[in-house]
Amino acid sequence: MPLFSYHCRECDAEFELLLARFDSEAECPHCGSPDIDRLPSRIGAISSGNSCAMKSSCPAAGGCCCHGNCSGKH
Repeated sequence: MPLFSYHCRECDAEFELLLARFDSEAECPHCGSPDIDRLPSRIGAISSGNSCAMKSSCPAAGGCCCHGNCSGKH
């Protein structure tokens, strides 16, 4: 089942809905309005390299922050 993000034009709320189908009807869970806009999907990326974008963020093992996989090797 797809998870979609929405913005309600009526009450200005942003929310996510898990829908049974892509074309399912949806309404705002806060005010019940069907006047909603589907927001663009946010896609995350996973890096498989050893380089770290935030080398000074993690004090462990040489100051590398690699999502908890600090090795001190770059």
